[in-house]
Amino acid sequence: MKTIRDFFDAIEHLPALPKVVQDVMQMLANEDVDINALAKVVQRDAVISAKVLQMANSSFYGATRTIKTIDDAIAILGTSRLKSLVVASGVMNAVTHVENLDLKQFWRHSLLAANISRALAIDLGKDAEVAYIAGLLHNIGGLLMHLVMPETSLEVDALCKGLSADKRQFIERQLVGLDHCQVGEALAIRWNFPSEISHVLRDYATPSSQHVTGLVVIVYLAVHIAQGLTQEANVEEILQNLNAEIMQSLGLPSEDWITRIEAYRELASATEMYI
Repeated sequence: MKTIRDFFDAIEHLPALPKVVQDVMQMLANEDVDINALAKVVQRDAVISAKVLQMANSSFYGATRTIKTIDDAIAILGTSRLKSLVVASGVMNAVTHVENLDLKQFWRHSLLAANISRALAIDLGKDAEVAYIAGLLHNIGGLLMHLVMPETSLEVDALCKGLSADKRQFIERQLVGLDHCQVGEALAIRWNFPSEISHVLRDYATPSSQHVTGLVVIVYLAVHIAQGLTQEANVEEILQNLNAEIMQSLGLPSEDWITRIEAYRELASATEMYI
């Protein structure tokens, strides 16, 4: 396969994003959304509603009382965070089995990257929930590649074990002719995600100086930190593997990053209850 069109033409049944996710994204694009109508839309999908409530009641979100209904979730968490939970629930339920791929481990890493993306976005004054969704979806292209070409993807996995996203991207292009970033961008477009998210999926693995203040660099950092934490690397090792130019451009002293990364370790355990 050499082109994105070839890749998608080979898919007999493209994973579909649940309609409730599409409806919620469309409704929340309107600042004057009717909260009651929003709750009713989410409640139409029992599986996603249950998952949203499970996530909302986790210690990570710090609810002071049990959240029993979607109305409660909206009131306590707000519409932006509800959107993130609905998207996360819907995307995780869009693909329930992939041959020779540990989906729990896949989502464990993706959720950790999402949570770190949100934390970084808050610190850097960016949209935290958009960062969360972009972090969650950063490797959705890799998941789709496993569905379409399982044997080749296993070969890529073996060659890329422990390597960074940019090195994986290079190896994918050598073996397949395209990479998970391109596939992820194309899938996000087909799923009607906003361009700010599809662009992050396209560029996060190799951010350039033009992205230093944007969501691309936030997801780049989050993915690398999440990978380091998953591999149980120490903070110094994680920092050494991050792009020095980007780190300097953010203007945050290394001592701050040591404290941040140590704090992000706690997010790893918070992801377990979502899977």
